[in-house]
Order: sequence, then structure tokens, then C-alpha cells
Amino acid sequence: MAVDEPATAVVALPGGGFRAVAGRTVLDVPPSSASPTASPSPSSASPSSASPSASPDAKRWSLPGVGSALAVPPSGDWTAVALPATGDVIILSPTGAVTRTIPTGVRPTALAADTSRIAVVDASESSLTVFDAATGARQEALRAGDGAVTVASGGGGRFVVMDARDGELLVFDSGPLILRQRHPVAGTPYGIAYDPTRRTVWVTVTQRNEVAGYDISGGTPREVARHAAVRLPVAVSVDPSSGALAVAGSAEGLVQRIVP
Repeated sequence: MAVDEPATAVVALPGGGFRAVAGRTVLDVPPSSASPTASPSPSSASPSSASPSASPDAKRWSLPGVGSALAVPPSGDWTAVALPATGDVIILSPTGAVTRTIPTGVRPTALAADTSRIAVVDASESSLTVFDAATGARQEALRAGDGAVTVASGGGGRFVVMDARDGELLVFDSGPLILRQRHPVAGTPYGIAYDPTRRTVWVTVTQRNEVAGYDISGGTPREVARHAAVRLPVAVSVDPSSGALAVAGSAEGLVQRIVP
């Protein structure tokens, strides 16, 4: 499907469907309309075509500022959206209303959420900061490589960060926050998402217009899959029930569905 502005982040919803942020808009796509008009096969070498407009079933929520990222907890009860210009993370209700504002003290450019916490990446400082989702209290902070750009909840109290500058996948344990794994990813990696069912981290590779999957269940991440994607893929999300991926391409403002 097409969006009015380039999509910068997309997440899969626990009950199916996807949610994406594009400029001052959050696009909420229910399961019935989450697929584009065509999608690539697992072995396809070219990206899919997509519908020129959003499905009439999709909802658009307006934001008080330009959003850079969003995150949804496993319960799906709320959505966190990063507003870099104000340094805030806002919490949205299931209908898109702002219910809480968390002043982060940093410039939030990427987000992840688990059951009770929000992880915030500040790309300008290459830092990872963890906040209590219910109270907004700051918990822990740590430098994350030299060029942290995106983060995902990796299950079991972990957060996975992509360091685009050094081309590395960084896996942090929390409580205390500590770096446990790091793995090189060639081709200017950027977007990241975690599939808890298959214990796989998906990474967008912007120079190659691909998404690559890494198994992080062992001591060292191991590549297990790679697929062609839309041009300049900057964000990816995965439906843990089916393994289907949603990939946001910044070159043409498309959200693509891939079934591995």
C-alpha cells in the first residue's frame, strides 16, 4: 500500500495487521487489508508491486509532531511513538488518542517495547535508554556502538540494536543493561525486527535492497534467510504467528509484504 509520506517505521500487531508511521501520521492496517495487491514468492528476486492507495479499512491517526519510530508491546494495549523534535515519546490508546507523554531527555529516533518497558535509541548519541512504560521513569542507559539507528525487543529481557555506522548487530541483556552479542552485517543495515516464534532477527540491508534473517538463539548470531525487498528498505516488522514480514521502503513510500 502507498502512504502520503515515506514510511519510517512499521510494526506487526499481536492480533494481526500492521501499524506504520509516516511523517505526522500513523497508519493502522487491520488484518483483512494488511496484504498488498501482489507479494513476492520466497525466491523472488524483485520487490512486489503495491496498491497506490491505502485500503479503505485502514485508519489514519494524526500526531502532534513528526514521528520517527513506533513500538507496540506484546499485549497490543498501547502504541509508543517517538517525536525527535521535542524529545518526547507519546503513548497512544487503541484508538490513536495521546494518553501519556514521556520527556526522554534525549532525541528519540528509534523505539522498542516489551511488556513493561520502552527502549529508546538516540542516533545522535548512539545511545540506548530504557524507560518504565507505565510511569515514564528512566531506568538504564548505555552507549550502543558508534552509529545506533534502530532497536527491537529480542525477548527474554533483551534489546537488539542495529549499529549502521559499523555495520553490526548488537544484542543487549537488561537488568543490568549489558552488551552480550555483536555480529557484522554488510551492505549498510538499518531496520530491525524480532520474530519470537522463530527466534530470528530480521534486518533491512539498504545497499542491496534486501532483508536478512539472523538466528540469535545461540552464542553468536547466524544468518538463516535473505530476501529481495522494496527500494531503500528502512524498516521491517514480522507477524510472529505466520512469519510474514512487512517492509517499509523510503524510496517510493511503499509498505511491502513478504512471506518467507
